[in-house]
Amino acid sequence: MEQKNNSDQVLNTVRSIVYHLNDVNWVKMTQKMMALPINNVKLLDDITNIIFDRALKRQNYTHIYAQMCARLINDSKFNNLIATDTEITFQKVLLKKCHDVFYSNYQEELNKLKDTMKNDNMVPKKCLSGVLNNFLFDIQKRSICNCRFIGELFKNGAFPEKYILKCIGDLGKEKNDNNYELQMHCLCIILQSVGLILSKTSYDLNKKINKLVSSMENHGMSSTLKCLIKKLKIMNSKGWMDEEPVKLIAGTNYNAYRDLPPHMQMVYRVRSKKIMSDWAYDESHDHRLNVVNNYKIEVRSNIPPKL
Repeated sequence: MEQKNNSDQVLNTVRSIVYHLNDVNWVKMTQKMMALPINNVKLLDDITNIIFDRALKRQNYTHIYAQMCARLINDSKFNNLIATDTEITFQKVLLKKCHDVFYSNYQEELNKLKDTMKNDNMVPKKCLSGVLNNFLFDIQKRSICNCRFIGELFKNGAFPEKYILKCIGDLGKEKNDNNYELQMHCLCIILQSVGLILSKTSYDLNKKINKLVSSMENHGMSSTLKCLIKKLKIMNSKGWMDEEPVKLIAGTNYNAYRDLPPHMQMVYRVRSKKIMSDWAYDESHDHRLNVVNNYKIEVRSNIPPKL
């Protein structure tokens, strides 16, 4: 019981630190975090969850949370507070959380939501006005903020280069689904964060930027994404120096779908209607297929056996 109370006290302190973190106090707050008594893996995981979730929700302060995390990763005392018989470190736990969000299965989550809505007998109008719109907004915001956090961690030496290159490579793979534009947004967000560092390595940034520029010919691409790609092209041509990174886009500066201005809400409503129409088509197709198969079985069962 005493250990649980101590853990609760530590977690409350962590929440207080990360909820009030800013450009002025982050060094002092980081030192306060380093002094916390962390003596088990469960507590470390809970602390990392609090930091990670808050970093993704306060998107304008992502760079501050990345700086804090880099300090914690490089502080041997902070990592040695955990049981010495394990190989668990704060960095490994944090990177696992970044990885899980980055490679989360969008379609799988969408299918689970579909099943939930069917089980709750939700009418299409209610699905579009609330659940589905909120889902699409939250998925997009979380994915983009996670990519920015990854980029900031890399800039601070807390995210290995081989992993950042893998993220860029995976985002650069073309996909013909509804998630393609979000994928391109995420790629641009990472590149604008890590471009300066990668430009000093053997990595061919020109090839990646040129491919993005050529993708602008896609007539279905939003004007917001096109502007972001153009900005990246300029940053690359100027050697990534003296250029202010593009602020987070596609409504990520808003905390919830309901806070979006009407023209931004319309984007999600259009996507929701398309998803609903696809679901309706798939279900009608499955129904027709079941009818045909049942008919074939019935016909076969009535055919007299050959003599």
